[in-house]
Amino acid sequence: MKKSLLALAIIAASTTATAATVYDKDGTSLAVGGRVQAVVYNGKADAADIAENDAGLVNSARLNIEGNTKINDYVSAFAFSEWDMADGNKSANGDHISTREQYVGADFGDFGKLLVGKTYDAANEVLAATDVFEDFGARQQGSINGDRRTGMFRYVYDNNGFFGSVSYETAADETTVAGQDANVQGGFAAAAGYTIDNVVFGPLSFKAGYSYVKGQDDSDELKGSILNYGEDGTWGFDDFKIISASISWGSTDNGLYLGALYNTQRAKQRLDGAQSSYKNKVKGYEFVVGYTFDNGVGVFTGYNFSDAKVVDPEADPARSDSAIYRRVPVYVNYAINDNFNIWGEAEFDANSTTEKDGKAQAGETGTMLSAGARYTF
Repeated sequence: MKKSLLALAIIAASTTATAATVYDKDGTSLAVGGRVQAVVYNGKADAADIAENDAGLVNSARLNIEGNTKINDYVSAFAFSEWDMADGNKSANGDHISTREQYVGADFGDFGKLLVGKTYDAANEVLAATDVFEDFGARQQGSINGDRRTGMFRYVYDNNGFFGSVSYETAADETTVAGQDANVQGGFAAAAGYTIDNVVFGPLSFKAGYSYVKGQDDSDELKGSILNYGEDGTWGFDDFKIISASISWGSTDNGLYLGALYNTQRAKQRLDGAQSSYKNKVKGYEFVVGYTFDNGVGVFTGYNFSDAKVVDPEADPARSDSAIYRRVPVYVNYAINDNFNIWGEAEFDANSTTEKDGKAQAGETGTMLSAGARYTF
């Protein structure tokens, strides 16, 4: 789930604190970074590549490179690429190495940045207010916080407390929408916000955004299921819309932190080229509260509420009821230094609906546990 502050800094085209600068001369620099981690999960977590309800250990790695060069006194160019590395077996998509993010861009100083390639859309940064956990938490966001799509043009302005961003995406096959493979015809997004530098214990930030993605008409080639309904390979989608608003107060690095997010997601789906469409609606909110001590120990908890509903044109009762997801995540992290941290995480159910209620399944409702260690370079 987690998009760290380092990742957001990368999107802003600045070299991360832990990345190693391997070249820096005459206004041109090259940095190399990445991470290696190992996480153990209990059976309820159903971690990737582990059989259902079986506990297991998952290790993974990432590698990235970033280049910057000064064009003139007003403009500099940058490029960034990051890859996920398989753990010795092939990854879920069948590849040993997969591109996570990749773009080039121009930095105009006080006038903002423009980047093009595979990355998040403009509205994604609104989600970061409550995306502070590792694997659990941020349940209302679902998998949309990991959507990095190819063919993206994104402009970002972040200056004097004002934040603004717009993006436009071109057609792309087998890109990611709501965490699923899909063929996209195009899309756009916009976000805006304002941050007050120091209010009592830290910066107070308000952000809101809107995102729209249009699916391709050749529904027989669309893959995956939007919002986790239907069966892979049988569902296509007409369009997908997201509206988000968030508030964050303080810093996750030091002292008290508070965050809140309201989010709605709506998708129109069609099954095997059918003319009628299912309408999937997910709405809900997330709260986060945490404190990070001077010794590097951070403790966070929160509450996630999500209401998922499928409107079936054939009035199938099993797909007409809401599925309610209520979860309480708990996360303890110890940043031993800038390069190494360990953590423990849990997520508890708070009376979510289940299949026994005769309603659409909202997801796993058991207690999930994990513990991990990460080295970042």
